Amino acid sequence: MNLLLLLANGFEEIEALGTLDLLRRGNVSVTTCTLNRTPLTLGAHNIAVEAELCLTELDSTQYDGVILPGGMGGSQALAATHGVLELLRDYQQQNKWICAICAAPALVLTAADVLGDRKATCYPAPEFIETLGDHYVDAPAVTDGKLITAAGPGCFTHFAKAIMDAVAPGQSEGVFQAALIK
Repeated sequence: MNLLLLLANGFEEIEALGTLDLLRRGNVSVTTCTLNRTPLTLGAHNIAVEAELCLTELDSTQYDGVILPGGMGGSQALAATHGVLELLRDYQQQNKWICAICAAPALVLTAADVLGDRKATCYPAPEFIETLGDHYVDAPAVTDGKLITAAGPGCFTHFAKAIMDAVAPGQSEGVFQAALIK
């Protein structure tokens, strides 16, 4: 199982890096990919992260799914990038994993029109809940088919566990116990 973690300037660091850390501890292969032309991506709290590849270098056929961290600036950038929206539509058609947290479900998944009739959660801001409409579920994380969503920064452990349980069943128990996360 190979997953792609997309980073855009303004991404929420704990959602991206906390999720990445927990997934890698569970031996889930995750590659970081930036929208920038160079590997350096700046998070919402000015933490610089060097991605492993740039979107222009991406061979999307090498991955089984995508992870979209939130953060307002990062989510807006993802939603405004044609290549990201096309990737999400392609992954939707190929029944690959689509995982999004915080602002990303409301901003990016709706921009790509990939929700279908599935349920999702997001950061509980009224405008985001309204954007998701009947899709919205008030929960830390929601899995509906191959769509995994989570509510926000404080829910990144729920998000990582939901992803790990879906793509690497049986791996999460040891990882989350070792990290003292319930």
